Amino acid sequence: MNAGKQPILVVNQACGCTVTQVTEQFKSAGYAVVQSFDLLSAMDTRTRCICQLVVLLIYGKDGPPATIILDGNDMSTSIFLENEPERSFRAKFTTLLSPIAVTSDVNAESSSDESNDVEA
Repeated sequence: MNAGKQPILVVNQACGCTVTQVTEQFKSAGYAVVQSFDLLSAMDTRTRCICQLVVLLIYGKDGPPATIILDGNDMSTSIFLENEPERSFRAKFTTLLSPIAVTSDVNAESSSDESNDVEA
């Protein structure tokens, strides 16, 4: 689905956590967020899959929504901007989402520190 496209951000944390953070980040910035698809909820409960794909529609005050696709697993998530009604969305969204990358890097470091402590 996103073959050949470049993500606007890659986050080193589970997709589910990233979806929550992205949703909260957009809502706190005044956007309306609607989750229109979640691969895990669409799958048969007997199917085990480590991948996750979530589609969020991001509504501003005017115009059509932008589509954010989160494609990931338990380790990392790539965030794609599928359509942007205004060309300025890419810059706005990248700036808006940049704190998530910093937070996830800190979480990843503390998780690896904790796992190192457990092994010692």
